[in-house]
Amino acid sequence: MRIPQFLKFEYDDNGPQLFPTAVAWSLSDGRIKYVIIRPEDDWLAEDLDERLLDDEFFRDRGVAPVDVLREMNEDLGETTVFSDGLDPDDQLLDFLCEALGIQAGFELAPMTALLHHESFESLNDRYQDIILRETLDASVAENAVYAQLLLAREEGLTDPDSSG
Repeated sequence: MRIPQFLKFEYDDNGPQLFPTAVAWSLSDGRIKYVIIRPEDDWLAEDLDERLLDDEFFRDRGVAPVDVLREMNEDLGETTVFSDGLDPDDQLLDFLCEALGIQAGFELAPMTALLHHESFESLNDRYQDIILRETLDASVAENAVYAQLLLAREEGLTDPDSSG
């Protein structure tokens, strides 16, 4: 059984533009990858007092955006990847692609495209219930991807042994 794949960005919106700071995505076997993105200098606010990011942390632990996008393209291939639809994941992916001049090799769609028999509100309620039940911090991308995998498992779209 092919497991649906999910993606979630973390982001910063303090500066001249919204940009990704980390991303998590699931692999076809249900494992999750999480990568901190080292922001490009022109993504950051010029005034150091306006920056809420810990520049040292992102410079030490972050991966170059071009390497992140290449890895995502390798892992996600030519498939449809789903997001929870709550944050601007599509906008962040577009920003990353435009900033680097590289196209995404996959399509990003909201989870409602996968579970189209339910309304967004109903899916969101179930998703939030999973987050509460599992005591996850939904602002952490890998937790959001894990919750989406659990929702897919509840729908019978994954093997019961995958995603947890």
